[in-house]
Amino acid sequence: MLSQLLKQRYQVVQVLSQGIFCRTYMAQDTKKPEHPTCIVKHFLPSSECAIPVEIRRRIFTREAEALKKLNNYDLVPHLLTHFEDNLEFYLVQEFIEGHPLNAEFLPGKRWSENKVFQLLQEVLGILNFVHSQGMIHRDIKPSNIIRRKQDNRLVLIDFGAVKPIWNQLIRGQENFIPVEYSTIAIGTPGYMPQEQQRGKPRPNSDIYALGIIAIQALTGVHPTQLPEDRNTGELIWQHLTQVNPQLASVLNNMVHYHFKDRYKSAKEVLEALLPLKNLYTPLHESDITLLSEDFTFEPQIPLSTDNTNEAFESEVSAQLLNNYTNDTTISIFPSKSALLMGLLIGAVSGLILMVVSYWSLQVIAPAQVENSQPKPSGLFH
Repeated sequence: MLSQLLKQRYQVVQVLSQGIFCRTYMAQDTKKPEHPTCIVKHFLPSSECAIPVEIRRRIFTREAEALKKLNNYDLVPHLLTHFEDNLEFYLVQEFIEGHPLNAEFLPGKRWSENKVFQLLQEVLGILNFVHSQGMIHRDIKPSNIIRRKQDNRLVLIDFGAVKPIWNQLIRGQENFIPVEYSTIAIGTPGYMPQEQQRGKPRPNSDIYALGIIAIQALTGVHPTQLPEDRNTGELIWQHLTQVNPQLASVLNNMVHYHFKDRYKSAKEVLEALLPLKNLYTPLHESDITLLSEDFTFEPQIPLSTDNTNEAFESEVSAQLLNNYTNDTTISIFPSKSALLMGLLIGAVSGLILMVVSYWSLQVIAPAQVENSQPKPSGLFH
C-alpha cells in the first residue's frame, strides 16, 4: 500500500491505522507545490457486503457534505475532498501537526485547575460552533483533541460519523434502514454517556465527554476507574482531588447521568464558567507543557487509549489517591492523632514497666535479706 497513488494524486506514505472496514493513511498531495501532507480515510466494504452500492454511495456522500459545513472554522480539520474508486470510498482531510491530548495525560500527573479551565473554554468554543451546524461529534476523548504545533491551540479531530455508520452498513445489512442510521451507537467507553450507548446522542452527550476529560485531568484517574453511586449512577470523584467548589459544580452539571439534568448547550456551560474567569489566568505558550503539577505514586494510572477493548494493567486505590492532592506536602511533624496515640502507648508502657519493677523488687529483697544472715560456725557443734 505504501507509495500507492490514489486517484492519480494522493501518494500514501504511512498507514496510520488499520481496521476491518476502514484504513487511515498519511499521504502527500502530489498535485500541489511542496506536496503537503494530508489524511486519507479509506472505507473498505466487505466482499460479502450485499448492500447496493447506490445506498452506500448516498450515505457516504451525505456524510461528506455534512463535514464540509465545518470547513469555514479553523479549529477542526478541513475536508479537502472525497471520492470513489473501484466501489471503495475515500475522505481526504487536512493534516493537523501537533500531539494528541492523551500525550499530556501522564501517569502520576494532575493538571492544574488553571489548565483545565482553559481546556474547557477552548473545546466548548469548538462544540458551540459544531453544534450550531447541526452536528454532534459523538467520540470526544483525549486522543481526538490535538494541541496544534504552530500555536498550541486545541483542535478537535476525527468527526468519525462516517466510519461507524459504514461499519454498521456492513455488519447489520439485513436490518439496515437508511433513514435510521443516526441511531447507531458511536463512542468510547468511559467518555460515552448512557443515552449515547443506546444510540440516541444529543449535543450535551459531547458536553458529558468533555466534562469527563476535565475530571480525568484533575484527578489523574481514567474515567473507567471512577466509582459511581449505585442508586443514581452519578460519578464520585471529588474525594480524589482538591478543586474549587464552583468549578466542581460546573463539572458535575456537565456529567450528570441523565441528559435532562445536564447543561443543554456548550453556550450554557460557557456562561456558567464566566464568573470563574477572574480566578484563572490565561496560559501563555510557555506555560503549556507536557508535565503538569508533579506528584508521584504507585501504581501507575493507565493512559487513555484508542483501543476500547484493551484491559488496563493496574488499578488505583481511591484511598491512595485521596492522600495525594494538587498541593501535596510531606510534613516531618506527627499529626495530632499520631501524637496522642504515641503518648497513650508511652503511658501504658511506663505503667507496665513500674509494675514489673515493683514485682521484681518484692522477689529479690527477701532473697537478699536471707543471704545477709551469718551462718553458724562448725566449731560450736
